[in-house]
Amino acid sequence: MKGQGNYAAVSIEYVAQQYEANQMVIVDSRPKRAKFDKGHIPSAISLPDTQFDKLKGKLPADKATPLVFYCGGFT
Repeated sequence: MKGQGNYAAVSIEYVAQQYEANQMVIVDSRPKRAKFDKGHIPSAISLPDTQFDKLKGKLPADKATPLVFYCGGFT
């Protein structure tokens, strides 16, 4: 299945640089028990896409904070 919409992509190098400088929040949108608990990027917030509305309060209050979401790809 092909994803719909336009999604911005960033390079691994950019994410690594911003991560090391603590300039972004990384969000793991995979299922918590099935994927996140088995391994994730250190400091990533678990925010499964199916529970986004329920858990969106975990995101930073400052709307200027860059967010990088990662998942398992389109299914």
